[in-house]
Amino acid sequence: MEVSAWIITLQLLSDQQNRLLGDHIERLATSALEAPGLASLSELLKLYVRHGGKRIRPQLTIWTYQYASSGQDQTVPTAVMDVAGAWELFHAFLLIHDDIIDGSDYRRDQPALHRQLQSLDSDSPRFGMNLGIVAGDLMYAATQKVLSHLEVSDAAYRQLHQLFANVASLTGFGQAVDILQSHVPLGECDEQTLLREYHWKTAAYTFEGPMLSGAILAGLGESPRQAISRFALSLGQAYQLQNDLLDLARPAAEGCDLVEGKRTLTILRARASLDGEAQDRFDARIARIQHAAMPTAVRMAEQLRTELLSSDATLQTQSTIEALVAESARAAADRSLPASLSAAMTSMLDKLSRAYFVPVATAIGQT
Repeated sequence: MEVSAWIITLQLLSDQQNRLLGDHIERLATSALEAPGLASLSELLKLYVRHGGKRIRPQLTIWTYQYASSGQDQTVPTAVMDVAGAWELFHAFLLIHDDIIDGSDYRRDQPALHRQLQSLDSDSPRFGMNLGIVAGDLMYAATQKVLSHLEVSDAAYRQLHQLFANVASLTGFGQAVDILQSHVPLGECDEQTLLREYHWKTAAYTFEGPMLSGAILAGLGESPRQAISRFALSLGQAYQLQNDLLDLARPAAEGCDLVEGKRTLTILRARASLDGEAQDRFDARIARIQHAAMPTAVRMAEQLRTELLSSDATLQTQSTIEALVAESARAAADRSLPASLSAAMTSMLDKLSRAYFVPVATAIGQT
C-alpha cells in the first residue's frame, strides 16, 4: 500500500527502540538466511529485510508486551524481540509472494525482490520469479527457525506456535479469497466474503497476531486476550476499508483500485442501490475499465470515481468504518485488560481516528 500524505506512520516505539529493533531483525535474518554456496541470494534476502517499511507488526508485539507489563520504561527481553522479528520475517515472506502474484515491479521504492533476483541469471524474468518463490519460502522457514529457538515457558512456547500457525493459515485463506474473488462476477460478490477477506488477509496478521503474541509473552490470560482480539480484528477491518476509501479519494491512476477492478464495499453497495438493468450496465462499466488500455482506463475510472464519491455508498462505507472503530473502543475499555494496556489502546485508537480514519472529504482536501 502506498502511504499517502495524510496517513500517519504508526510509530509506537521510541526512535532508539526502533533502531534496536531494526538491528535485532537484521541479526535474526543473517543467522536464519545464510547457507553455503548461496551468498548472493542470502545477501539480497538480508537487504530486503533491512530495507523494511514501517515495521508495524514487530512494534505492536513489543508495545503490547510493555503495556501489558505495566509500561514502556523497561528492558525488552530477548524472547520478545525474537517474536517481534519473526512477525517481520513473516511479513517479508508474504510481500515477496504477493508481488509475484500481482506482477508488481516495485516495493518500497526499489525493484521487487523477484526483479532483483533476475540479476543472478542474465536478467531472466522467469529465473527471478522462480527464485522469488523459493526466497519467500525461505523467509517463512526463517520465521519458524526463530520461533523454534525461543527461550520461554512451555505454555508460552505452545501458545505462540499455535498462534503463528493459525494466523499463517488465515492469511493464506485470505489471499486465496482475494484471488478467487477477482474472477467472480461482480453480481456474485457479497459483503460478508469481502469483510472475511479483510479479517483473514489484513487484520489477523497485521494487528491480532502481533498483539496477541505480546500478550502471551506478558502472561495475560484468556479474557484479556479475547478483548485484544476484538480490538485488533475490528481495527484491522476498519483499517483496510479506510484504505479503500483513501484510494477512492485520490485521482484515478494506473494501479488504483478502480482500474484494477478491485471489489470494495463501496462498489458492492453502489451496485446494490441499482435495479436489475442498471446493475447490468454498472457491471459492464466496471469490466470495460478493467480491460481498457491506458490512458482510456484511467479516464473512465476517474469519471466513475467522481460519481462514487458523491453517492450514498461512500457514506455507508464510512458508517461501517465508524462502527468498527467504535467496537475497537469498546474492546479497549474491557475491564479484564491491565489498566496500562487499556489506556494505551484507547490512546492509539484516538490518534488513528484523528489522523487516519478521516472522512473522504477531508482526505480529498489533503491531496
